Amino acid sequence: MNRRTGFPALFALLLVVVLATSCAWVPQEARLRIDAATAASDAGRGVRVAVKVHDRRPESVLGHRGIDSDNAAITTRQNLVVLFRDAVIEGLARKGFKATDYDGETPLVLSVEIRKVQYSTDMEFWKGIVKTEAWLVASMHKGGVRFEQNYTGKRQMTSVEAPRAKTNERLLNEAISEAVRTMIEDPNLLRFITE
Repeated sequence: MNRRTGFPALFALLLVVVLATSCAWVPQEARLRIDAATAASDAGRGVRVAVKVHDRRPESVLGHRGIDSDNAAITTRQNLVVLFRDAVIEGLARKGFKATDYDGETPLVLSVEIRKVQYSTDMEFWKGIVKTEAWLVASMHKGGVRFEQNYTGKRQMTSVEAPRAKTNERLLNEAISEAVRTMIEDPNLLRFITE
């Protein structure tokens, strides 16, 4: 390779690398959506239950873009308490409950804590690993007995380069949707509410 043709080729290669990885340095505002669609049933038998959600995550940043880096933050402006509350109410309604927002008057209260909604990356032998995880804790007191259960949703993907924003959102949304669906479909929780 001579000097005249070598420099443009090297410059073109460098430009391709920069463009392919540039999204890793741009912050992302994620749009979260929970698909808690479950099979409809009458398991709830019309029992009234109020849903109260608390955001107990240690930080509001969901994660950082880029493979094995702490570059640009992934955040959301959405109110996660409202997002999760609405999804849980909708899911319980599909199961036959008369689910409502907590109003301080309904005797049965399902408390849901958002413990984690996280996007993380790591390097593992020539490839990157992208992981998303959601962790919810549902609890309820009834007749001197306490019910408490953890529900998680996880997704993992391998990638050679930093995923695009839509991929990040898809992975986050799949994890949070799985956590909510797992809770709504838990026969032990449904039985505890109705008995």
